[in-house]
Amino acid sequence: MQQYILEARQVFKQFGGVPALAGADFRCPPGAIVGLLGENGSGKTTLSRILTGYYRQSGGTVLYRGEVVSFRTPGEAARRGIGMVHQNFSLVPDLSVQESIWLGCEPLSRAGVVDDKRIRREMRRYLDRLCPWIRPAEKAGSLAPAELQLVEIVKALSRDPTFLILDEPTSSLERQQVDGLFSLLRELKRSGMSMVFISHRMHEVEQICDSIVVLRSGKTAGTVDLSGGSPVNYDTVVNLITGNREIAAHAGRHGSGPAGPLLEVRGLGDGQRLHDISLDVRKGEIVGIAGLQGQGQEELLLSLAGFRRTIAGEVSIDGRRLPFNSPRQAIAAGMVVVPGNRQTEGLFMDRPVFYNATFPAVARRRPPVISRRWQQETSSRLIADFSIKAASLCTPVTALSGGNAQKLVVSKWLPLGPKVLLMSDPAKGIDVQAKAELYGIVVELAEKGAGILLFASDLRELVMHCDRILVLYEGRVVEEVPGAGLDEETLLSRCLRRGPSA
Repeated sequence: MQQYILEARQVFKQFGGVPALAGADFRCPPGAIVGLLGENGSGKTTLSRILTGYYRQSGGTVLYRGEVVSFRTPGEAARRGIGMVHQNFSLVPDLSVQESIWLGCEPLSRAGVVDDKRIRREMRRYLDRLCPWIRPAEKAGSLAPAELQLVEIVKALSRDPTFLILDEPTSSLERQQVDGLFSLLRELKRSGMSMVFISHRMHEVEQICDSIVVLRSGKTAGTVDLSGGSPVNYDTVVNLITGNREIAAHAGRHGSGPAGPLLEVRGLGDGQRLHDISLDVRKGEIVGIAGLQGQGQEELLLSLAGFRRTIAGEVSIDGRRLPFNSPRQAIAAGMVVVPGNRQTEGLFMDRPVFYNATFPAVARRRPPVISRRWQQETSSRLIADFSIKAASLCTPVTALSGGNAQKLVVSKWLPLGPKVLLMSDPAKGIDVQAKAELYGIVVELAEKGAGILLFASDLRELVMHCDRILVLYEGRVVEEVPGAGLDEETLLSRCLRRGPSA
């Protein structure tokens, strides 16, 4: 038996003279799940795309089943049994789920026509396991982020790979969905499939992986064996990821905010997903929103921000009742939303850093007179204050790491002096250091008197950073729990409606 099904030796890759990989090594034994960890920009996705034919390496060697390979296209890699679940969704919004899954690789019958029976059979094999409620005929563009993530996984598995790379496959999923996915991955592993699991959620890596490979600055920093069954040394892994750089902690501020009321919501409803929601956020307070996927968390934030119409309820800021019929009205009242999808909702990805950093302030000006000097000074200050790493102010946002891009999504609002920030999974898909820095910004804003309403799919983030947590169930606030002394398991039981107050 081959010692490794896939092996990368001293792989290099440059983009415009800038090294993305500087001698990375990686090995995956047959029938194993290997975790690939590292900060944003460490080279994880670049290495994955080399292994799957999206990029050609600048140097080094890749071996698959003991044979030196250099795939020219993803299709060539797929024909050899290598697949990938991408971090950014690849489904076509205007196509149906079935069409999106099989686009470009529709199996043919002996007569040379599309084999619809095989398509339905192969697709339902995994669709029924991960998301049986999704209809193959519905438009991919109508799906929620978690559903899109699950369909992306179904798309990769339907091609029957023998080696699969999963790049942040759980970043949009709730706890129960992660459990269902892991159950399926373990079955596939027992059947002989080999996998690479890329994630920033250390507890998930420990739960599903046989070993860990850590990349840092484009090089392999080390490996950790998890096969012995003993718990992983978290400090060891963090030191490999960061190079012994200290990570700031921003937990344990429960109950530290002033008591003055800021945001008041009474009886909010939209006739569809939200029903009679009432809540308060005080000045200097971080209030969490918890719940299983699809319980109305994102709809609540978007409704308060003016993106969704409501049919009932009152919303007040500083005691002033406000009719929110558009995002412009919400922003004028001092309430802004930080969306979870930075690529499509948070930033103009093809525009430079300075443009994105100053866009909200420029758009609020009447008339919108743009001073290039003011833009440069403002964006330079934001980049310095929040440690956003960019080659220059003219660097396109696409060149930033995920963590730096997400810090830009938050910091761009600060020149407006917002009173309330509505945050929708702001740390999704960013590394441990960037996550600590991002929540450092959030805590600092709260300490200066802002009110924060925070939804996070990772319950640990809510437990660590929130003063109070509201549990949503079927579009209603069913419980409020204090942040002090709360743990993830207790919060999960509340979300499942099986705790003492259920």
